[in-house]
Amino acid sequence: MLATAQSGNDFQALNEAAKSALKNALSGIDVNSRLIELSARPAAEFRNLPRQMIGVVESGLVSILHNNTVVSVLDAGDLILPDGDYLPAQVQPLLFGSEGGATIRLYPRAELLAKLHQEEERFAAWSRAFTQHVSLLLRLNALHIREAVGMGGTPEIYPAGAVIIQQGDPADDIFSMTEGLAEVLVNDMPVAKIRPGELFGTMAALTGSHRNATVKAVESCSVIRVPKDRFFELIRSRPAAVQGLLVDMAKSITELNEEVVTLRRRHGVG
Repeated sequence: MLATAQSGNDFQALNEAAKSALKNALSGIDVNSRLIELSARPAAEFRNLPRQMIGVVESGLVSILHNNTVVSVLDAGDLILPDGDYLPAQVQPLLFGSEGGATIRLYPRAELLAKLHQEEERFAAWSRAFTQHVSLLLRLNALHIREAVGMGGTPEIYPAGAVIIQQGDPADDIFSMTEGLAEVLVNDMPVAKIRPGELFGTMAALTGSHRNATVKAVESCSVIRVPKDRFFELIRSRPAAVQGLLVDMAKSITELNEEVVTLRRRHGVG
């Protein structure tokens, strides 16, 4: 199971333990199973898995979708428990898919559970795997909650006059202004302001280019710095974040265009 935030060593250790227990429970078990392939497809085409089944990811990454948001990503060795058999009529089931393609081995649920109960060691391994799987989901939920109240970074304080981003530097991070006011300068010329709640440093990071502007604190600023790889994970797992990103980028482009027009008029160009 892949976390969409900084998960820590305990999550990874528990993840490996759950996979190991599941492998011990299912290794060589005499149950008819079948392998299904999830072809590469966008999230809009994710689907339900067959009913009355328990699955294990054999290869690739399997994404779980709820309300158009990827809530979990499973990798090889992870347990899959489709929920469609037990939901109230008004509740939509989870959807499964893979943007890069994946394979899943499916076991008939009733037959598998009956076999597991027949052997004490297998059932003990299954109980460990199931309990650890639930524990992973609880920890993943805690990470999602932490993301919901912030982007997971540590606030950095910049006093008035301090440079937050330097024009020409590599673009390794994306920033979120939580407090204060900053100024955007291109070739030492002020072109825009950054206020609380706004993202900045996004365009260069998304395009892989160097910083095309300097950002300097006008007053004391509190800023969240997020590595761009972490940011990409965030917007994949929380599509709603993309809307805010596009709004901020569009606003930045509009402000830059307005400033260019003003400068051209000031200098009698055009």
